[in-house]
Amino acid sequence: MDQFSTIDLDLFGISADMAVYDGLGARRAVLGAGAAPLLDTKAAAPGDPFLDMQAMLLEMTKELRERFQRFQSQKVLAEEDAAAAVDDAARKVAQTDAKAAIEAVSLIVRTLEKIDSLQRTLINERAEADAAGGDDEDEVALIEEFERLVDVRVKERMDAAKSEWMREIRAGGDAAAGMEGGP
Repeated sequence: MDQFSTIDLDLFGISADMAVYDGLGARRAVLGAGAAPLLDTKAAAPGDPFLDMQAMLLEMTKELRERFQRFQSQKVLAEEDAAAAVDDAARKVAQTDAKAAIEAVSLIVRTLEKIDSLQRTLINERAEADAAGGDDEDEVALIEEFERLVDVRVKERMDAAKSEWMREIRAGGDAAAGMEGGP
């Protein structure tokens, strides 16, 4: 056990003292009264995920379009090489290259179709969300109409109750006046 107590921890960049977290305590001397550290907001997510997705799909479409053109030109060159090949091995290699380029072009076309489908779906969902946003106004109008109808119905019932009450008072008043006058 004695052998471990003689190890110089400074060789490993380790302090023998316990570390205590003090926020920016270690940097106070460096910062002084100067600039304070700021939160890096460059990586913050933008406000509209719809626009982010649409931008990403457009960027993918651009990249795939470039690759599509590259593979088309490779296919044409491979077919020319196959036609100009003097031996059977060179012709087969060129045909294999042409076939690989055709398969790559086919995959790119399918991917572009999927991207187009996603873009259409995004646009439709955005339109539905915008249409649903108008429902709030319709809901407010519906609530106002309901409250107006409730007020009208309450007023009708209050007027009916008041009329009934007035009739009872008049009828009771005549009877009470007759009783007060005596027999």
